[in-house]
Amino acid sequence: MILRSIAVIVLLLVTSCASIRDMANSIMSLKDMQFRVVRVENMRVAGVNVSRLNNLKGLSATDAYNLLQAYHTKKLQTTFTVFVEARNPNDGSGGGKPASLTLKALPWKLYIDDRPSVSGDIRSEVAIPGGGTSDPFPLEISVDLSSVINDRGYEDLMALALSIGGLNSEPTKLIVEATPTVSTPYGVMTSPRPVRIVNTEFRAK
Repeated sequence: MILRSIAVIVLLLVTSCASIRDMANSIMSLKDMQFRVVRVENMRVAGVNVSRLNNLKGLSATDAYNLLQAYHTKKLQTTFTVFVEARNPNDGSGGGKPASLTLKALPWKLYIDDRPSVSGDIRSEVAIPGGGTSDPFPLEISVDLSSVINDRGYEDLMALALSIGGLNSEPTKLIVEATPTVSTPYGVMTSPRPVRIVNTEFRAK
């Protein structure tokens, strides 16, 4: 009877230690979770699709006129979709189980050329497997570009738009600052600080 009691106590201690370790892994997964901007799609400026353009020479006469008129009236309403990936580095290699996470909320603010513009949140939850990367998920952007960047000429402003969402876009002018909230096996957790998301690399902070 005594031996059985000791065995039960040992088992409870081992199980408890494993649970604590798994909980710690979940917390570390949130702390170390990384993000990056993958690509930008469907860039439209004042209703004109510029996502397939290398430069302004590819515009039709009508589109060029409409864009120039929109610039002069300071109504360059711009829409595009930013696709983001999240990486969960916890693969269980430090002991315990890989901690899969579900991204429940990601309130974000978009910076264009280091200037704050619009904010929003994800529309649906995103699964992030332990030791893996999520499928790219969209952030839908709608912003008046002329109100964010109001000190540049027409050609400079359009060059900025094409660098973000044109045919050969490398959106280095975009930064997404966000605060992730994730669901873990041990409850919902929110990052204590915002994450700066760029397109050149995965970042955790």
